[in-house]
Amino acid sequence: MIQSFYTGNAGLGANREWLSIISDNIANVNTIGFKSERANFEDLIAKSLTTYANGSPKNYEVGGGSYVGSTTKDFSQGSLMNTNTPTDLALDGEGFFMVQDNQGLTYYTRAGQFRTNAEGDLINLNGQKLLGWALDRNGNISGAIQGINIPNSMDPAQTTQISFKEPTNLDSRVNVISAPFNPGDSTTFNYVNSFTTYDSLGNPHITSYYFQRTGTNTWNVYKLIDGTISPVDVGGTLYKSVKLQFNSDGTLNVNNVTADTQVTLASNETQTDSTTDGRFTLTNPPTRGSIHIKSYTTGGNTYIVNWHDDGAGKILDEDGNVVGTVIDYATGEIRIPLLENTSTTDQITVDYLYNETAGSVAVDPTQVRFSGYDPNNGATVPLTTTENFKEIRQVASDFIFYAQQDGYAKGDLLSVAVSEDGIVKGVYSNGQVKDIARIAIATFKDKEILVRKGNNLYLPNSQTYTPIIVPGGVISKIRSGFLELSNVDISREFINLITAQRAYQANARTITTSDQVLQETMNIKR
Repeated sequence: MIQSFYTGNAGLGANREWLSIISDNIANVNTIGFKSERANFEDLIAKSLTTYANGSPKNYEVGGGSYVGSTTKDFSQGSLMNTNTPTDLALDGEGFFMVQDNQGLTYYTRAGQFRTNAEGDLINLNGQKLLGWALDRNGNISGAIQGINIPNSMDPAQTTQISFKEPTNLDSRVNVISAPFNPGDSTTFNYVNSFTTYDSLGNPHITSYYFQRTGTNTWNVYKLIDGTISPVDVGGTLYKSVKLQFNSDGTLNVNNVTADTQVTLASNETQTDSTTDGRFTLTNPPTRGSIHIKSYTTGGNTYIVNWHDDGAGKILDEDGNVVGTVIDYATGEIRIPLLENTSTTDQITVDYLYNETAGSVAVDPTQVRFSGYDPNNGATVPLTTTENFKEIRQVASDFIFYAQQDGYAKGDLLSVAVSEDGIVKGVYSNGQVKDIARIAIATFKDKEILVRKGNNLYLPNSQTYTPIIVPGGVISKIRSGFLELSNVDISREFINLITAQRAYQANARTITTSDQVLQETMNIKR
């Protein structure tokens, strides 16, 4: 008789545990990424006896109630909530985010509330770093898994590659020009177009291309940087232009592209004012549009500049203002009014082309190397580029200029974006969008080995167990600007709550009934 009290009490304890689990589920209905728990009941045996009658076994078993032997997590997908915050992330599918604390311990979570701290680390609400792989400049995974860091600024990159892309077109209907090219005379070229390139310090430079039709299906291309001619470099020999030959269908004849008109470069030539009126005479008569003055010295002070001649007899500064009023291309004499004084020790340092001679050499149209000048007066990398002309066409249609280059200025971080495949992108003030890292996603063959550690975190119950780690987008898509809500089903939990309440009441009733029966037994003596 006494056993029934303990059986009922075991039932009370089991259902009390169930009520705690239900309460925990309901309490976490608004917890981001929460996965509900389900109670697993197991029975208790108070007495078990097997006897035999005529060789046949007979079992006599009396249960001792029940208890909650374990819980099972429900890892089903929760609903996604739009937050419009790009660093809020939700996993649409299997897996867990990996986060790491300052002690190097890695946790697993479905909660994707991330933000960037002052150092640029992508962290969760607990300050733990989101893990992933860093990406190189080509977007490939580089190195081991580590905390994702988003640089607050982007270093400048010098322009090294320029490609002309379709639909770039040279109009075959324009007139043939026989006059020598002169950037200061618009009658000596058919088209000119410019865009910005960058040096090693991120300084912008105006790069211009002049197109001159010299015959049927034949064009000369001249390149100028900040108004100064940039020659073609073929094995150390310099040429003034690139000659393009086109086929009858308008495509480039890749086997008939040449560098034309050999020239010589006078680099870092220093000239001293021979008079007091700012007159300097170059050693050799310069090519029009090729003079680049890098610095001048007056009164014992040296000033770095970026002046060039316009091909029409004047020296211009970076803003297009006239600083040199006279250039005699026949004698090489330059007059700079800024340096008119009583001293005859003023100096200028100049780069320029001279000694134009006929001659050409075949070049690969996808690897045309232009040799630029050094704009930083001491920088080790001058403005030298490798250029691709292969996609230029020549048909009877309007002139179209479309070129791409790989340089950019310094940029500051404006925003962060995350793609569905887990690529973290930084958007910078220089117009660049850089692939910085790729988020790592972990999954387990048996997710029940994960143990809740609070704060929406899980750990494997065995430190030697190894998760399966894949890049984002492989087993699940990463939704930027969304959070995964708790997967608790309120209606189901309320039904469970009613059931647990009634089960608790029923077990309590067995105890009171047993008490009443025991009382009747005690009353027999009376």
